[in-house]
Amino acid sequence: MAPRIFLATGATSGIGKHTAALLAKTGASVLVHGRSPSRVAAAVEELKLSSGNQNIKGYIADMSSLVEVRKLADELHATQTHIDVLINNAGVFETERLESADGFEMTFAVNVLAPFLLTSLLLDLLKAGHKSRIINVSSISHLDARSLDMDDLQLTNGYGNGRKAYGQSKLCEIMFNLEMADRLKAHNITANCLDPGTVNTQMLLKSWGKIGIPVEKADDEFHLACDEEFENVTGKYFVNLKQTEASHLAYKQKLREKLWDCLIKMTQAKFE
Repeated sequence: MAPRIFLATGATSGIGKHTAALLAKTGASVLVHGRSPSRVAAAVEELKLSSGNQNIKGYIADMSSLVEVRKLADELHATQTHIDVLINNAGVFETERLESADGFEMTFAVNVLAPFLLTSLLLDLLKAGHKSRIINVSSISHLDARSLDMDDLQLTNGYGNGRKAYGQSKLCEIMFNLEMADRLKAHNITANCLDPGTVNTQMLLKSWGKIGIPVEKADDEFHLACDEEFENVTGKYFVNLKQTEASHLAYKQKLREKLWDCLIKMTQAKFE
């Protein structure tokens, strides 16, 4: 696995950092993304020290900004010849409605628009990789989204305590993942999504309390990114590493295509 290159977003804490640590121990090149320069630098040094692997590089971008997502892609193109696995792990849970610099609801901006745009911008690097994989980190919380109002994806009405926005964002991730998998089959790039487990991350503690497993036991992202059994699997949703049916809404083809078109318009992404 030494020649392989993995990019994990949101990898300065929680499941992302734990996944990056497991990847580093394989000897692979690990690209660590975060928002804070100091935290990225600290994570890179910690991973190098704990793994003995010096092929760890940090990248900085605020995923709530489409401009910064594009800058991140530019920096990756300037420093990497290919990417074998992209793990779209970065995410937020906002208890009150906030808007991004681009005017989008913050949870939607970070959890949906950012990974959608970043993936499109890195397609050429993924095409240059070896049996490349895209991992979109969703959540079992997507089941909280009982419907998807295409006229109010920004939840200008009824935001509540944030759980509706979070659940909707995770449903949208599954929906665009399914569409993405179909569109990328011709390029031999797989795209899968997963619930990483109920894990005691800062996000979970903030929103639900200590009801999950320790971060150190959250290995599902790592296995989905690396294990041979998932090599030719695409367009699936996993819970506990088992293929699982997502919400029935995710399989409504017309709704999924409508969402895809909305995301294209919002981000100006191109999947070619």
